[in-house]
Amino acid sequence: MPPLTPADASLILDHVVGNPSIPAAAANALLAELPFPSRPTPRLLRSVLLRRLASDPVSAAALDSLQLLASLPSPASLVAAAHLAVAAFLAASAPDFDAAARALFVHPGGRARRAFDKEGGDPALVSPEAGIVADQFEAAVGNKFSQNVLRGLWGNRAAAEGRVRELLAAEWAAIGPSMLEVAAERIVGHGAVGTWGSADESIRAKYHMLAGEERGREILGKLEEPASHVNPISTPEVNKVIHALKSRCADLHSVVEDPLPAAKAAADEVLAARMDKTLHSVAEEVNNRAANSSVAGSSAVNDQGGVLRKGTPSNLMDWNPTARSFHWEDLLDPEGSRSESTRPHLPSPRRIYVSPLQVANNKARRRRARKWSSEEEEMLRKGVEQFGNGSWKDILIHNPDFFIGRTQVDLKDKWRNMMR
Repeated sequence: MPPLTPADASLILDHVVGNPSIPAAAANALLAELPFPSRPTPRLLRSVLLRRLASDPVSAAALDSLQLLASLPSPASLVAAAHLAVAAFLAASAPDFDAAARALFVHPGGRARRAFDKEGGDPALVSPEAGIVADQFEAAVGNKFSQNVLRGLWGNRAAAEGRVRELLAAEWAAIGPSMLEVAAERIVGHGAVGTWGSADESIRAKYHMLAGEERGREILGKLEEPASHVNPISTPEVNKVIHALKSRCADLHSVVEDPLPAAKAAADEVLAARMDKTLHSVAEEVNNRAANSSVAGSSAVNDQGGVLRKGTPSNLMDWNPTARSFHWEDLLDPEGSRSESTRPHLPSPRRIYVSPLQVANNKARRRRARKWSSEEEEMLRKGVEQFGNGSWKDILIHNPDFFIGRTQVDLKDKWRNMMR
């Protein structure tokens, strides 16, 4: 077997390391054996960082991995929240709170503050919450009360690790296929006919070897079909759209039931009920007239004007003045004999609309309510006296060591409750 070239090693690493279903031990062994490319693809870099985060989600090394992940193209929106959670946990859980807070959040040299600073930081990590939290940690240096509050807010390792796990799930879902998978789709997948058709005989023989005997014969058979039976636009993108449309139609048929059988059954029931009702009324009328003619007695008149004797049965050939003739057309109520308002109407089938949108899984988490202390209420009262009612942003910025974990809305709501 010839030695692997750097390009071949890059393709293999991109496919194996970027597949989350492959165990970490196998991926790490392959990384140790194959030479890492000098210019790896963004997908390979992202895969290596994600596997490193999965093995060590909350640590100083994880903070480095999160910053590198944010610098790659199109990072997930959850990377800022995960980065802030890990940095805040490292500072809040450190034995020396002051030293850790200075190293991470003190302006301007704090490691985490530099990463999400609006000037010079990574845009993917910049957020209003990150700036507020950094100011709170910086103000808590030397303040035991503030340190205890921040430990309660950010000292939970499970919460920080949960933010990292949410980021990992979002990144793995959006990582896309590897270069080998794209090439396989073009050679043996939906785009095979177009790829084989544009290749010469020598390249087509190599494709045949990769595809296998059965799949190769199938693709060659499609190439030999008349042009009228072959899709004139045979590209992977077009075939992907066609496949998606077919699957959507199949999903729609599985959700929406065919209304024709139910409508036919309902129509048969209505027609049968009308027939039974009509025949029953005709039979009742015939029976009533037969009973009237049989009990007429001596008062019944025959066709000669004479009077029949009581108890004498009438002759079938005698004329009955109350008889009436019926025709079959009178019973069925032919089309158009009734008005639109009296005709039976079948219910229209209920339409079920299937939305193509997915349900959002990541919802904003509510903050845990925390009781206001007397010191906070006094400082809020002084802030209103100094800056005026409604200047909640100024009050919050100038008193970060008192209003830890509070927002402008919290200050406004508390002041309204205090004024009642």
